[in-house]
Amino acid sequence: MPDDTAIVAISRRGAAIGARVRDALGEDAALYAERRFADGVEGAIAFDLPVRPLVGRLFAECDRLVLMMPVGASVRLLAAHIRDKRTDAAVASVDDGGRFAVSLLSGHVGGGDALAERVADAIGATAVITSASHALGTLAIDLLGREFGWRIEASSAMVTRASAAVVNGEPVGVYQDSGERDWWGADKPLPPNLKVCDTPYALARFRNALLIIDRVDILDRVAAFNPRTLVVYRPRSLVVGIGSRRGVSVEELELLLRCTFAESALSPNAIKCIATAELKHDEAAITQLAERLSVPVRYYGADELNATPGPSGASESQRLLGIVGVAEPAALLASGGSIVVPKVKSASATLAVARIPYPV
Repeated sequence: MPDDTAIVAISRRGAAIGARVRDALGEDAALYAERRFADGVEGAIAFDLPVRPLVGRLFAECDRLVLMMPVGASVRLLAAHIRDKRTDAAVASVDDGGRFAVSLLSGHVGGGDALAERVADAIGATAVITSASHALGTLAIDLLGREFGWRIEASSAMVTRASAAVVNGEPVGVYQDSGERDWWGADKPLPPNLKVCDTPYALARFRNALLIIDRVDILDRVAAFNPRTLVVYRPRSLVVGIGSRRGVSVEELELLLRCTFAESALSPNAIKCIATAELKHDEAAITQLAERLSVPVRYYGADELNATPGPSGASESQRLLGIVGVAEPAALLASGGSIVVPKVKSASATLAVARIPYPV
């Protein structure tokens, strides 16, 4: 299995500095040094020149690549392999004097900027980052909410246009009705061209709009304003509680979920997790549904469920099992919030949705 981070050195000084970078980045980092200089560096992986085949292979296999060589050489080595900032490895280039760590590729989306900063910290160098939003200290459209797991719903062209609006100082309206509120940081003011709106209708005054919402009906209203740019973020603010009969199919669960979310004008991209009873730990369909949604499953015991009854009450079968319910209580427990979609049923399952509360 390839390492997450590869460091490549072609000089004696580069190998020595690269070893410091490797040690700082941790056990998932590996140092490759040209054979003449590998013997003097503990744990270095020796390679023979030319370096081009090695760099091409590591660029394809690793998430992060640190090249201990000039920027010009790095660019020439990588030019034939560069495809897309969303899939290319993050790359930083470090000079032989260890003075600068340059974010070279996949700065924002791929983490090149963060890699350059980590490398610089490790060797006491200066991180060189030329991303416009970083240089200007303003909002990075493609990184907003990433630390919380938010999903972006917008074309790459729309994200690029919105990014240009932000860095060029154009007015940008922001409306949020769910999700974490500290996405910019509590200790610093928003850039002056970003205007937070109290209602979605206030976005009609802006040609550029950012929406942080878990509902789909608001999106339709804002789109009717015909903004020049519109980027939608889906915070992970919804919890799906599920109860089921033994042996329920994943197809039935998924159909129930999709229909419920469509009827309730909620986005499945805003789901944070599935919640259910501990006795469903081996229910294959629930596990499979979570895998399809790329979310975890949280399980709760009978005592926990009984301590948090939902608004719909228990069914007859649940009362016989000695529990007040599964779908609503589990959703409430996992969210710490309130039910936004009371229990709905299919032939073999029940489902409820709760929203996670975040400080305003």
